[in-house]
Amino acid sequence: MNVDLSSLSKLLGHLTLESVLSSLLTLLVCLIVIKILSRLLQRILRRTQLDERLQKFLLSGLRILGYIVTVIIVAQSLGIPSTSLVALLSVASLAVSLAVQGLLSNVAGGMMLLTSRPISLGDYVEVAGVTGYVDEIGMVYTKLHTDDGQVIMLPNSSISGERITNYSTLGRRRIVLSIGVSYDAAVPEVRTALLEAAASIETLLDDPAPVVYVTAYQESCIEYTIYCWCVWDVFL
Repeated sequence: MNVDLSSLSKLLGHLTLESVLSSLLTLLVCLIVIKILSRLLQRILRRTQLDERLQKFLLSGLRILGYIVTVIIVAQSLGIPSTSLVALLSVASLAVSLAVQGLLSNVAGGMMLLTSRPISLGDYVEVAGVTGYVDEIGMVYTKLHTDDGQVIMLPNSSISGERITNYSTLGRRRIVLSIGVSYDAAVPEVRTALLEAAASIETLLDDPAPVVYVTAYQESCIEYTIYCWCVWDVFL
């Protein structure tokens, strides 16, 4: 690696005790400003309903941004061309972004999940072809455990881009059951019998009340459909 000694000596020649002390003072002020802004953002975030992990992520992002700005300001105070430094940082950030593109998409998906909250810990959900209970929502992965004892780690990018079915949010589920009954049975009597049968099942909810409709006339029977509600996990 070739080092331009003349440029280095020229740069060092501009350094004086006064410029070094001024740069150190600038560095101290920048660090104090970063600390003040971090505490201010932390107080603001505490008043919101954002997830704690998302709050830590935002605070870390603010500090990193502050440190980058601090490096540019201190370098400029020492006589180092800031344009070259900014260009170098831009190239480095682009290289890092390309290297961790998948990770960044998962982090973005995690931020979306923690902000919009379509799912919460303990919910029974179906997403990306997997059905199970939510154990953990991280910045990169979401962990589910299924009814057959499997632990599934789903990338957040796949969850945020898929349809999410949350079975436990409302606390209840509707049951739809179709039954074929002979034409010889009177429709009002069949309706009454089906409603009485539904009322005898303790796990069904009274509100909303079960209802019965005639939904089709088949060749050999009349099709009745019962609509009733139960607690969401009664059949799990």
